Amino acid sequence: MASDENHVYVFGGVSKGGTNKTPFRFRTIEAYNIADGKWAQLPDPGEQFPRFERRGGAGFVVVQGKIWVVYGFATSPDPNGKNDYESDQVQFYDPATQKWTEVETKGDKPSARSVFGHAVVGKYILIFGGETWPDPKAHLGPGTLSDEGFALDTETLVWERFGGGAEPGQLGWPGYTTATVYGKKGLLMHGGKRPTNNRTDELYFYAVNSA
Repeated sequence: MASDENHVYVFGGVSKGGTNKTPFRFRTIEAYNIADGKWAQLPDPGEQFPRFERRGGAGFVVVQGKIWVVYGFATSPDPNGKNDYESDQVQFYDPATQKWTEVETKGDKPSARSVFGHAVVGKYILIFGGETWPDPKAHLGPGTLSDEGFALDTETLVWERFGGGAEPGQLGWPGYTTATVYGKKGLLMHGGKRPTNNRTDELYFYAVNSA
């Protein structure tokens, strides 16, 4: 989920059912108007970009009025649900123009991944960890997990790697939010899944000195 002053947004995700043998994924944004108490679907990105992926576990944030979708786990075109994959696509939706934009990022670009911690500080999207390769047992296994942190400048579209301090290690599926701790904004993460497939209750905060 993501939000701004007037709305709560939900993107993608997985639902049981559908025509595939695997659960059905979505590619649309549902917007809840806080004042009206009503839901509405925003324009389907597939109408602009037919190959826009249906995804779960994506990064989903609002940055300076635009709604960003970052990476995620995508549905294969195979109707039997085989070969679903980690995505490295990045797009944003502009409510002012009601249009989607696909962007090509550069710099120290992270590999494709999903279910990572993420937050927004100023013009930056911070991501940490996530699953870079799905487990053969799906959710019953840990998959291949990352221990890397990256920041995307949404104006220049350049990625930078970040780190330092007490590193969380390889981690996926954490709880996460943008937070302020001791006067600094950054990415706050709690819990998640380790490469052993055990769950953790550890709490980590990455502070951004400037944004």
